[in-house]
Amino acid sequence: MREYVPGTVIELQTRPYYGPDDQLQLGKRIFHRMFWTFDPCVRAFPHCKPFVQVDGTWLYGKYAQILLNAVAQDGNRNVLPIAFAIVDKENMESWEFFLTNLRRYVISNDNICIISDRGKGLIAAIRRSGVPWRSIYCIRHIAANFIRDYKNTDWKRQFVKIAYELEPHIFRQMMTRLESDMEGQTNTSFRQWLGTIEPWQWAQSFDEGFRYGQMTTNLVEGVNAVLLKTRHLPISTVFSATFYRLATLMPRMGQQQVNQIEAGHIFVEDIRDAMVANRRMARSMNVEIYSRRLETFRVTETIGRRPGLPPRSYRVDLRNRQCDCRRFQTLHYPCAHVVAACAKVNLNVEQFVEDVYTLNRTLRVWENEFPVLPDLSTWEVPSITFELVPDRGLRRNPRGRPQSTRIRNEMDIREKSDGTRCGLCKLAGHNRSKCPQRNYHVGQSSRSSRN
Repeated sequence: MREYVPGTVIELQTRPYYGPDDQLQLGKRIFHRMFWTFDPCVRAFPHCKPFVQVDGTWLYGKYAQILLNAVAQDGNRNVLPIAFAIVDKENMESWEFFLTNLRRYVISNDNICIISDRGKGLIAAIRRSGVPWRSIYCIRHIAANFIRDYKNTDWKRQFVKIAYELEPHIFRQMMTRLESDMEGQTNTSFRQWLGTIEPWQWAQSFDEGFRYGQMTTNLVEGVNAVLLKTRHLPISTVFSATFYRLATLMPRMGQQQVNQIEAGHIFVEDIRDAMVANRRMARSMNVEIYSRRLETFRVTETIGRRPGLPPRSYRVDLRNRQCDCRRFQTLHYPCAHVVAACAKVNLNVEQFVEDVYTLNRTLRVWENEFPVLPDLSTWEVPSITFELVPDRGLRRNPRGRPQSTRIRNEMDIREKSDGTRCGLCKLAGHNRSKCPQRNYHVGQSSRSSRN
């Protein structure tokens, strides 16, 4: 395979094969695990945000195997799969095999955040492999465990809001409120239930900006959904699907970055939109200068940023790139308070946007191209020293109607929303055609069109 797919890294693990008489057969080996990645993905990762999400999903073919994958994200929130593996079980040995190769071939930087669920095998593999990455957990998986143990959806909503909270003092207030609600109604307190989980592993206010606002493993689960239609096919087809999808994705995304640069833009669209909104909010803020070097400011809101709460003041420290609202250090681009402070003293606020959000950086992610493979009929397969056979112990029962292996839990249940909102008056409970103010709006639009 390496001869026909240049730059491809494939690590294959096999096991000895014993015949029916329990005699070792040297001419055969049992397929055990396989890891692969592509050179364009390896060259792209250093220009992505410094975090990676990992997860596993079942394959539905003749044999019960699991596809592990790791994904990264560019500055415009585009997803890039960077490594894959097929293993027999989602245990510590399989995850250690995947993480060790991920570290060896793809991620050389130590200052990386890895986002995952709290699978025992994965956690044990991270500890045992000695990978010096910051391990944090997906809040959806923790919330699913919470509702399983406490069976209270209101407490679960409070818990998720606490996890997403950015300001530490509000985090502590919300924690106290939740503990007060749970007091006397459970055998295990909330802090005892959290056990050995450190606050920075689940709460955004203690994260120090490692996760770039990513609280879930939704990115890698989205890749699993893309590969859904290939997960019942042979391993070679799964490999080919990852190659061809990435080979066509790279030039398409690269052309988008070039078009944006030629249009005169510097930053990605997501950041441009966020900065427009922040500039709009900054106009209603008052700024006081607290440093003659123009480094620290006190920014006071005239309109409350949070619904139901009065306006507040925030300390902005440009030298250390900090704001008391913590959006600046969490998302790595200026919040509205920083924008207001820079406008006060005529500083260019764009200098405080991290380089990962520039189009030149995202172009380096997507400029790497895959080679065009020769037709399969032209491949000259070299002779092999052994025959690779499947593990018959993993074979599914072929009899009867296929059964779903998907175990559904609380994560599959959608949260209740406020219902449909009217497109005219923006109130819940009805739509445009049944709006009580429909005649008024229609009359207004008619008069406007006549004028």
